[in-house]
Amino acid sequence: MKISLKNSIFKYSQQIGEEVLFKLSADRLLAPVYEAMNKKPKAERYGGWEAKGISGHTLGHYMTALALCYETTENLKAKEIADYVVDELEALQQENGYVCGFPEKEGFSGVFNNPETFTVGGFDLAGWWVPYYTLHKIFRGLIDIYEKTENEKALNVVSKLGSWVYNTTSTLNEEQRKRVLKCEYGGMNQVLSRLYKIIGDERFKKASEFFCEEELLLPLSQKQDILTDKHANTQIPKIVGALEMYNNGGESYLYDSAKFFFDTVNENRSYAIGGNSVSEHFHDLDKEPLETNTCETCNSNNMLVLARELFKLNKDSKYYDYCEKVLYNHILASQDETGMKTYFVGLKSGHFKVFSTLEDSFWCCFGSGLENPFTYNQHIYNKYENELYVNLYIPSTVEDADFSAILNSEYPQGEKAEFVIHSDTNKTISFRKPCWCDEFSVEYNGKIYNGTENGYVKIKGEFKKGDTFKINLPMRIKIHHKRDDEKQVYFTFGGIVLAERLGREKFPEDDHAKGENDLTNYEGIEVSPILNTNIYSIEKLEFSVDGHTLEPFYDIMHERYRVYFEIKD
Repeated sequence: MKISLKNSIFKYSQQIGEEVLFKLSADRLLAPVYEAMNKKPKAERYGGWEAKGISGHTLGHYMTALALCYETTENLKAKEIADYVVDELEALQQENGYVCGFPEKEGFSGVFNNPETFTVGGFDLAGWWVPYYTLHKIFRGLIDIYEKTENEKALNVVSKLGSWVYNTTSTLNEEQRKRVLKCEYGGMNQVLSRLYKIIGDERFKKASEFFCEEELLLPLSQKQDILTDKHANTQIPKIVGALEMYNNGGESYLYDSAKFFFDTVNENRSYAIGGNSVSEHFHDLDKEPLETNTCETCNSNNMLVLARELFKLNKDSKYYDYCEKVLYNHILASQDETGMKTYFVGLKSGHFKVFSTLEDSFWCCFGSGLENPFTYNQHIYNKYENELYVNLYIPSTVEDADFSAILNSEYPQGEKAEFVIHSDTNKTISFRKPCWCDEFSVEYNGKIYNGTENGYVKIKGEFKKGDTFKINLPMRIKIHHKRDDEKQVYFTFGGIVLAERLGREKFPEDDHAKGENDLTNYEGIEVSPILNTNIYSIEKLEFSVDGHTLEPFYDIMHERYRVYFEIKD
């Protein structure tokens, strides 16, 4: 199914993302791999995290972004670069299958040569910074290039890498396996299970099971929220992997753990913009701390993957209610006009967004941020058997072998959308009723449809070219209270989080930073409470409350802001 964006805020964001993707040098991202294989690189490696022990992780994100870019835009330049990277990795791959951004002896040999005594911590394995986390990114990038660009060489490289993983991990006993899993390992269970699905080699299934962390998954499957104080984005890829294992023949508890994890994070541990975590960790269930380092952007990237995969299993609209919230209010807000990305999106009133640099950051969230603009298309539609789901009202076209249509939408600038059939079809068309839209309806052939099933208005018929579905999306202002403080509120209009611009008082000379924490402790400003919550519209997407002007949070860049408002007693 081919999905293309039409002109909109998402199309603009995707174009910026594409520009940044092509500004990056493949040779500089490959440099750590050359050095790891004791060969002279073709170019100097980048700075920031790429000059540290986690080097090579951005290359993995880069490969995934190239694959997604080619899939969504059909830009041949993306495929050409992806093919080049695969050729380079094939040439650099060791005889035993290993290839990554640091030598095998760093971290990995420290484990397998000393299985009884290797050291381990949350981000340290045998003295090296999260080696499996980085390996996961390379692994995933190769699989994505294979699946989305049909590069068979990528499958060959990743198969050899998978064999290396199996051959090494299978030497460890159960106690040693559990010790390895104490260090962040990304979604190794997911990529190995994906490889098992593609090839059918039982070794890869067994390797995925090595990274199946029962101590986390079993309590979650029994609806026990054990997440407080855990590093948030260490856990989310594990859950995505558990669901992938379930889809490939795994036990039911894997699905149960993923479903409960999503529900508790979404309902009990997320902020106004849909993001989660403070200082990268899950906070207490009954708290909602507002700090300068809330909402790590990687977390939302991975939660979106989890939501999409869960939807495939039960077709519940709540998963795309979540996707809509996060895409409009966190992901759009996390990339500036130069294409630089946020690590945190701080929600402490009076703070500001801090963006990466192009040469000296290369944080995890820069890597996932490379991917984000090319995932927008993935959220809009789903097709299952003879049913098409219209999930998000983003202007777009959709084409399949026997079907094509166009979605025109005013949202969020307006309340109307229309879905126009461009080829005869007898499909069922299912339109998501957004959770914020009480008066949602779809008009077809003079009849109004508003009854829902799992949050979707379903219309079945023999549709002809030119048939039009008129979608009504009445938007209303809603006031939401902070989880642990009734005197603090935030405002939404439809599904859009509103915020106040607070200017550049005591603002840093540059809000682009090398280090992800360089500006989190920057001097703040005093923000006064509001006297009441009486809010009214000034013009499109502009509102006033107690003399303060509100607008979409995603529009506010390079100045201070507030999303949560304290109400004076």
